Amino acid sequence: MNGDLWWVPSVIVIGLVVAGVWALVGASRRRTRARLGQVRAVATELERNASSSLVRADDVVQDATDELSFAIAQFGESATREFATALATSRRQLSDAFALQQKLDDAVPDSALERTRWNHQIVQLADEATGRLTNQARDFTAKRGVERNAPQQIDELRRRQGRVSDRVAGGASTLTRLGLSYSAAALAPISGNVDRARTALDAARASADAAAARLAATEPVGEQLQAAEHALFQATQLLDAIETGEDQLHRGFANLQKALDAAGTELAEARALRDCHEESDTSASLNQVIADAASVHASLREPGRPSDPAADLVTLEAAMNGLDSIRSEARNRQLRLDNARTALAGALLTARSQITVTRDFVAAHRGRVQAAARTRLAEAERQLALAVAESDPVTALDTARRAMTLATDADALARYDTH
Repeated sequence: MNGDLWWVPSVIVIGLVVAGVWALVGASRRRTRARLGQVRAVATELERNASSSLVRADDVVQDATDELSFAIAQFGESATREFATALATSRRQLSDAFALQQKLDDAVPDSALERTRWNHQIVQLADEATGRLTNQARDFTAKRGVERNAPQQIDELRRRQGRVSDRVAGGASTLTRLGLSYSAAALAPISGNVDRARTALDAARASADAAAARLAATEPVGEQLQAAEHALFQATQLLDAIETGEDQLHRGFANLQKALDAAGTELAEARALRDCHEESDTSASLNQVIADAASVHASLREPGRPSDPAADLVTLEAAMNGLDSIRSEARNRQLRLDNARTALAGALLTARSQITVTRDFVAAHRGRVQAAARTRLAEAERQLALAVAESDPVTALDTARRAMTLATDADALARYDTH
């Protein structure tokens, strides 16, 4: 390249760098403008929502003011006290929301953060005021529906009261019948239900009568109808509990009978184990728990005895648990005796064989076998004799094994002496 143009490459590089920097700055500005646009859009939408919520709340408060006056005239101040309280609260919230809106609209500059916070507060206050009054208006609309349908509701209440009255009589008969088979404790949860149902039914009738009288006088009847419905529901629940309780008692009694049958089988097995058990102490312990369990079993089987299935089942289970514990121990002890008796024959045979082998070896090397081996052999013979004479198979087995060990030791010592 001509020496006069040495600067051209540098200019090109610098130009590229400047172009790159300019492109980066431009992209950054575009992103910043986009973010600011989004923030402004969100803030604008929030302001629009706040304004809409405020207008809607103001309209609802005005409507509720008129609605409350109408409701007081129709239902009285007592029935509308909650509505009046709700209206006063919503008015205070609406006033606070307007105060915030005034701060947004005045000439004093506000930061973006303040405007966002105040608009959020306006939406919250306005929506809460609107929701509260909307619910109150809905309740009074429902009450007016009740007033319009009051004649039909009173007629329906009369019919339902008649059906519940029939069920009260049936519930009394049910309790009388159950009293022949079940104890007072078993019936305690439902024994007073008929009287309580009668009281509730009387209250339902009185409320229905009051509703009819107020309806004739063109007075509000919503509270009386509600009271009648509630009392009738209570009576129905109490009578349902009698039917449920009867079903539970019958199921409990059936389960008790199954448990008693199973207990009878267990008692028979326990008696058989007692009669064949070889240990007198174990038989005596088993006999005692058998007697206790059998006494409980017999008392629960007694004809004509009023039953309390749940309590009786607990009593039976406690008695049979005691029997099961002793019976399990007795079985284990008998099994130990049987196993020992089975193993004893082999242990005696092995011990005799080892003693014979050792005795023959000592006799063959009489002059060389020392006292230690001869002493163990003599003790082995003595232990074998004790094992043969022992009546307890467990003790006899232990003794026979001891004789075997002594004979083995004597054989080892004798062979060492002759080595």
